Amino acid sequence: MDISNEAGVGPFPIGPSSILGRTFAFRVLFCTSISQLRHEIARFLRTSLRRVKDCALPVISWFHPKNTQGILVMMTLVAFLLRRFTNVRSRAESTYRRRFWRNMMRSALTYEEWSHAAKMLDRETPKMNESDLYDEELVRNKLQELRQRREEGSLRDVVFYMRADLLRNLGNMCNPQLHKGRLQVPKLIKEYIDEVSTQLKIVCDFDSEELLLEEKLAFMHETRHAFGRTALLLSGGASLGAFHVGVVKTLVEKNFFRG
Repeated sequence: MDISNEAGVGPFPIGPSSILGRTFAFRVLFCTSISQLRHEIARFLRTSLRRVKDCALPVISWFHPKNTQGILVMMTLVAFLLRRFTNVRSRAESTYRRRFWRNMMRSALTYEEWSHAAKMLDRETPKMNESDLYDEELVRNKLQELRQRREEGSLRDVVFYMRADLLRNLGNMCNPQLHKGRLQVPKLIKEYIDEVSTQLKIVCDFDSEELLLEEKLAFMHETRHAFGRTALLLSGGASLGAFHVGVVKTLVEKNFFRG
């Protein structure tokens, strides 16, 4: 008889696979009667309950009213659980408030409404470590150098060092996470920008034979390429024209457009 076409049967487990299940199965197989099986089960349960009782009694005795250490442990555990629950609840409430103020910022009709919502959102948002978002030490060192050159150096020294060191994204200070949805930039970045603006105005307004007008114009032209200048881009005029009008109106009212 040809058995090459017969279907093969793979190995499959029979009976329980765990150690506990196999132990119980062997006990059943070796029992000679149902009464003996019941007796074995009852004895096993009594032994298990006795072991649980022996282990639980010392733990229960800890919480006896006369045991001050047990009461102290129990109160500490309750206080920890209450504090954990309170922290979870406060975080949930803070998350809800942040979501609320973000929605208020999106639906604001005026700059005042947006500003108020942004201020409340900033108050509810946990303070982040801004040094992880940009090189704070580098910006601080450059700021100190700029101030020192303005106080001690000549006008030509100021122009020379600004031409060499001036960068728009110094230390990644243009990181969007530092500016998005915030009323103010970090204080250190603002001080750096203000110092650069002050020195640029000094170069423009200072009348001296030390620096000719042609040199000033060349310096400003080079600085514009290195440091850049702000531009307002309003795209999608066909569908977003009404929104652009509102943006421009608010910028004009807040005196952001200067000649």
